[in-house]
Amino acid sequence: MNQAFLDVFGEGAVLFRRGPVDARLLYEQVSPKDRLNSTLESKANYIDFSRAGDLGLTSGPYRYSVGSGEELRRSYGHFVTIWRKFDGEWRMVADMLVRVPGVLSLDVEPDIRETDLLLAETAPASETIDNTVESLIEADSLLIASINFRGGRRAATRFGVDHQRIFVPGMAPGIGNESASIVYGTYMDEQMELSLLDLEPAGAFLAESGESGYTFGTMSVEGSGFNTNYLRYWHYTNAGEWKVAVEVLSPF
Repeated sequence: MNQAFLDVFGEGAVLFRRGPVDARLLYEQVSPKDRLNSTLESKANYIDFSRAGDLGLTSGPYRYSVGSGEELRRSYGHFVTIWRKFDGEWRMVADMLVRVPGVLSLDVEPDIRETDLLLAETAPASETIDNTVESLIEADSLLIASINFRGGRRAATRFGVDHQRIFVPGMAPGIGNESASIVYGTYMDEQMELSLLDLEPAGAFLAESGESGYTFGTMSVEGSGFNTNYLRYWHYTNAGEWKVAVEVLSPF
């Protein structure tokens, strides 16, 4: 498992523990012997990609198994992985998992029609070519300001695409703006309890074609012990603004 991940990490790849960490360094420090009795299985059921073909996203269920026989332990959840092209090859640059209770089936396949629905919301190339990574970072800040002013549910409605996907711990994914905003609001508004949310951005990338990008970092709630990693995948929409297509949270 260690070598498989090391073989696919791209330049600057991050994983998330108590904040984003260097993915390659993390896996180089894990003893291969610690992985001998474990198995990771996953299957993508959703994909997205930039017009320039330099940025992509996959997500779907995973199953992690440790031990064997009566000692076998399994956990299930969803993964969200960001990919970039380096020298013509896809490389993993960010990956976040969300564990959920119960059992998830891995008998899934991506449906390109769902990807097409998101692409239909995306602004034409003539309106995205001049976008900058700074505008993406600003969108991140505007979302947090909206959460603090409106609450998580209304912010997710306002800043999410119609076909957005939200992943938070212990809950089924919110798919579609209405479902996603309910999931996000239920989780975030309970954590905040009328307190303010602080943002600590750690990185951002904009596709060459300017219509999609991602941001990541940490968020915390003032006066509480709540801290979470975030990974957001954005699309620039026909409304002339950045909106969240996929967001995943991993508290620590």
